Amino acid sequence: MAIHHHLRLLLGASLLALGSFAAPPPVFAVEMKSGESFSDVAARVRNSVVSVSAQVTEEIGASGARRSRGEGSRAPKGGQSVLQKTSVGSGFIIDASGIIVTNNHVIEDGNTVFVALPDGSEVKVDRIVGRDTKTDIAVLKITPKPSRPLTPVSFGDSSQMRIGDWVIAVGNPFGFKGTVTAGILSGRGRDISAGPYDDFLQTDASINSGNSGGPLFNTRGEVIGINTAIFSPSGGSIGLGFAIPSNTAKRIVEQLRKHGEIRWGWIGARLQTPSDDIAEHLHLSHAEGALIARVDKGSPAEAAGLQEGDVVLAFAGLPVKHARQLPRFIAQSNVGEDADVLIQRAGERKTVKVKVGRMIEADWSGVLPPAQQKAKRQRLGKISFESLSEDSRSRLGLSADAEGAVVSADESRIVAHGNLNPGELVVEAAHAPIRSADDLDQRLNELRALARREATLTVKDASGSIRFETVSLED
Repeated sequence: MAIHHHLRLLLGASLLALGSFAAPPPVFAVEMKSGESFSDVAARVRNSVVSVSAQVTEEIGASGARRSRGEGSRAPKGGQSVLQKTSVGSGFIIDASGIIVTNNHVIEDGNTVFVALPDGSEVKVDRIVGRDTKTDIAVLKITPKPSRPLTPVSFGDSSQMRIGDWVIAVGNPFGFKGTVTAGILSGRGRDISAGPYDDFLQTDASINSGNSGGPLFNTRGEVIGINTAIFSPSGGSIGLGFAIPSNTAKRIVEQLRKHGEIRWGWIGARLQTPSDDIAEHLHLSHAEGALIARVDKGSPAEAAGLQEGDVVLAFAGLPVKHARQLPRFIAQSNVGEDADVLIQRAGERKTVKVKVGRMIEADWSGVLPPAQQKAKRQRLGKISFESLSEDSRSRLGLSADAEGAVVSADESRIVAHGNLNPGELVVEAAHAPIRSADDLDQRLNELRALARREATLTVKDASGSIRFETVSLED
């Protein structure tokens, strides 16, 4: 799971115990008021939080090369030595039968995983029930002792949490077991570039290294998040912590327990967030939704009749404000079921039914790279275009009937022109089809005569994906 600069996973020097999933235990209903103690909530939930540790064993050969050793491996041969490391995080029990939830990054490199229970005993994890790298969630199974029953907690509804609500974090920062901190919910829907479906809760409750995989509670003692990362230039808490919402975690945990894997939904559409510059071109009152830039051949999107240039405004009843939301909504849909998709096409709104398929590709979110979504307004005086010829069609891998004005790649312009790259094809300008460089020149002059200061171009790249770029018509 990639984390950008200053974002740190909450992994300690050793792995802390994972939590488990169970039939929902009785809700611990305590409503906190400003100034009241959190002691009753803390007393109820601390016995459900565990420490998880993963032992990593590596063989170091004479050359200095390393490789991991699993359980049952033979002893190192002559000239080799063994390096043992332990990573530590937190987890929480969700089922008295021994089901524990934690972050995947806490245990992903471990040869052997242990859980330290609140009573001080340590048990070896029987098996990893399942893990998901996209959301960084793992589910573990231990065998509890009959004389020491486990105390599970339940998931709450993260969608009901409001910014400013009290939250309580419990975990094992820096090995200090059962640490309780409190704060408020500081933000929702945070994208920290940790994965394709980022939708983090933000809190100012103090969380540090070793809190990874630990629970974030509401004042009723329900888990409303899984603490995962902090923003910290120094490595310590500065009041910027991030947690996976419980409504996301619940679905992931259920699928991991049932299937041992996640069955992500997929429709096969590549997306772009409409900018303010192109909203008018798309007949939108303001920039919103997810613009379909490409529809995969043979995909559910193609079968449903979705087209390049459609703007998705809602999926399965959920409003889509920007392109990064839609892949998450699709991914969390049930594979094989129909979903209502509200689109806007040429100024008209309509609802299309799409049968959700199963994602096969491991790490594709369907969203165009940010650099292609946030183009700066470019001056046409710095860009030249040419009509397609038989030679250029062949060179660019285009069909014999392809039409448009191709961005020139002459000697003076061999580098990319902002977001218009040599070899890309302009196929439309301000709703008018473009078949040649002369068509484009004529259309831009028409717009200048109308005192237009900019124009929206529909651009097609070598892969066939389309996107919209705004260019200045001023010299």
